[in-house]
Amino acid sequence: MDHAFTVTLIRHLPTKGNTDRKYIGWTDEPVITGLKTVDKIGEVTQVFGSDLLRCRQTANIIFGDIPYIESAKLRECSFGSWEEKTYEELKHEAKYQAWLDDYECIAPPGGESLRQLEVRVTSGFCEVITSSNHPIIITHGGPIRALLRKFVNDSKKFWDWDVPHGSMYTLCWKDRQEVLEGKHCTSYSVEHLMEKELL
Repeated sequence: MDHAFTVTLIRHLPTKGNTDRKYIGWTDEPVITGLKTVDKIGEVTQVFGSDLLRCRQTANIIFGDIPYIESAKLRECSFGSWEEKTYEELKHEAKYQAWLDDYECIAPPGGESLRQLEVRVTSGFCEVITSSNHPIIITHGGPIRALLRKFVNDSKKFWDWDVPHGSMYTLCWKDRQEVLEGKHCTSYSVEHLMEKELL
């Protein structure tokens, strides 16, 4: 395991839209302040992630002034005209019900299907892993679920993966080449960087 390759995926801290259970894919809103986080992660020289504000702010809260390299390819799924709407507001729309039945292939009006999300995120992910030796990537629930489904040897479907805000997934492969070839990781673990918010 001398050349073992490890990737760490972190979901951003929550925003008001998240707590209101809205679709906020490309909606660029800040994280909620006042949340407690655990100690920073080890020695880190750079962090990668989505270019959206909530990921950049999460990087600053956890890693301080460490350089943050952003990519629009690591954004959440675009929900198009459904951005900032809730299930309750959309549940009577036929297009929404069709999307719930086949989110793999059907896209929200003006947005992306899950298949389109996976292509974009995988491209951004491969760009990161070719430029760093244990990359840390701060991104969103959708991209993390897509990457877990692709690289973890598990039969879970996309929405079966529980990816809370502030969760950190560490995936390990024998070497970098196995990642680039799309092979399953040899192991993975999950930790939670965020203490539960006091209600």
